[in-house]
This record gives sequence, C-alpha cells and structure tokens, in this order.
Amino acid sequence: MKLIFNDATELVVQSADIQSDGGLLIKTISASEEDLKTMFQDQTKTKKMVVKERESTLGEYENYTNMDAIVKYTAGITGVILYKVGETPAEKIEALTAENAELKKTVNMLQGCILEMSELVYQ
Repeated sequence: MKLIFNDATELVVQSADIQSDGGLLIKTISASEEDLKTMFQDQTKTKKMVVKERESTLGEYENYTNMDAIVKYTAGITGVILYKVGETPAEKIEALTAENAELKKTVNMLQGCILEMSELVYQ
C-alpha cells in the first residue's frame, strides 16, 4: 500500500485510517522518525494525500496539514497523527466551550424575558 502526497512523492504505508476524534493515523515502517517529521510537517505536501493499493484508491485525505504526533509501535511501526486545521481535539473543545458560554447567556436572557412576561400577565 502506498501513500501519494500532493507533490507526487510516495511513502509505503501499512494503514491510513480516520480515528474517532477525527484525526488521520498513518502507520508505516519504511521511514525514520526524522524523515516522517520532515514529510508530514510540509503543509503543501500533505494538502492532499491518496492511499492506493495495486492502483485501486483506498482513500483520499484532504487538508490534513496539522501534524500532531509521531507514535512508535512495536515491530518498528511508526504512526503519524494528522488533523485538519482547527479540528484538533483541543481546538474543538475550545470552540465548544465558547459556544456553551454563548448558549448560557441566551438561556439567561430568555429566562429573564419569561419572568417579565409572567409578571405582566399577573398584574
């Protein structure tokens, strides 16, 4: 199986899967950790990546340009975790926290309106 980068360079990989948190995990044994850092930190190179096996396309991944981590597994397997810009778990939590704060303000405002309306009804 091979991963073809946006610049047409290739990397032999064992797997490429989207994880439950939205990250793309690519596993390989064919490159050193330093080479992987160089490859996957290049945002132009990772703008679009295609995984092929025997000329069949198994997956296309676009905009996974934010390298988050390199993970070492047993048997010499190295994994690279990539996210789309703005979609790392920390960025998602930050956005949800801000949205939650805005919703709380809206709920408080609506409760105030309901109280005012109920006072008007009982006058």
